[in-house]
Amino acid sequence: MFPFFFFCLVVPAGAAIVTLSNGDQLSGTIIRENEKEITLRHKVLGILIIPRSKLQSKPETDQGQTGTVLHESVSAGIKKTASQPGKSRPVKSRLFGFDFFEGWTHHLAAGIKGEEGNDVSMDSSIAYDAAFNDQAHRLALTSAYYYETKDRNKDTSKGHVNVVRDWLLPESEWFYYSYLRYEYDSFKSWKHRVSLSGGCGYDFYRRENFELSGRVGLGGSRTWGTENDYAPEGLFGFEWTWKPLKPESHTLSAEFIVYPDLDDAGEYRTWAQGKWRISFSSLRGFGIELGFEHEYESIIKDKLENENHYDLIYFGRFGVDF
Repeated sequence: MFPFFFFCLVVPAGAAIVTLSNGDQLSGTIIRENEKEITLRHKVLGILIIPRSKLQSKPETDQGQTGTVLHESVSAGIKKTASQPGKSRPVKSRLFGFDFFEGWTHHLAAGIKGEEGNDVSMDSSIAYDAAFNDQAHRLALTSAYYYETKDRNKDTSKGHVNVVRDWLLPESEWFYYSYLRYEYDSFKSWKHRVSLSGGCGYDFYRRENFELSGRVGLGGSRTWGTENDYAPEGLFGFEWTWKPLKPESHTLSAEFIVYPDLDDAGEYRTWAQGKWRISFSSLRGFGIELGFEHEYESIIKDKLENENHYDLIYFGRFGVDF
């Protein structure tokens, strides 16, 4: 229904330098611009929404780094880098030396907790997130894996990978999207599940410190394991992000998705996640994150012993942005 090539990645747009009316300059990637404002993704400050009234009316033409020259943009106060004829453009790599990841943000976190007394337990988790935004696209990859033991026996082994791609429409709050989710759970009647959906979304509110979006669509899921089944599904969901303090040391975010079963009226499953991420500016991107994940299925086919309708996991992890 929705081909997997929807998830192919894009090459990031060139960097831009925005000159404010007071002469200050900000560098980053322009996500969106219109007659009133531009939205800039800054490496340190995050998403910035700058009114055009605050831009320098006549930007200076300036010489950039070796091999590049800065040119005026069509929009006043914005300068974008372009290759200078006859010279190679230096590439700033973002991850493991590959310029393919230039323009992406990355977050890696891990946590572990042990307890020994009447019971012996060990809980561990690891998560990796990546995101890229430009004027035409938003891409996000989120993943997590949890492993827990009780009395030295495996009690939980599960994980997931989400890949979301949004196609933005010029001068509009509407967008199209594709959403791929892979799940693994060793204690379910299914061991692996892949869900693929696509549809349209709407940015209800998108400012520097708060974002709220919703999405609706159609798709399906396929399970493998004790239970092998395909089910056509709908998708209704929303996600929000709030950065209450400046500088952006605290980030609160949440996502909630409902998958109604189109073959069995009234049946559905849900997935929700909430995070509170605290970054320590003095530690070069290091921080901590606290949160939860919750899953619910209204009906369980071929139910295994001790299999529940819902799973709730709390987590605490140390992480780093790079």
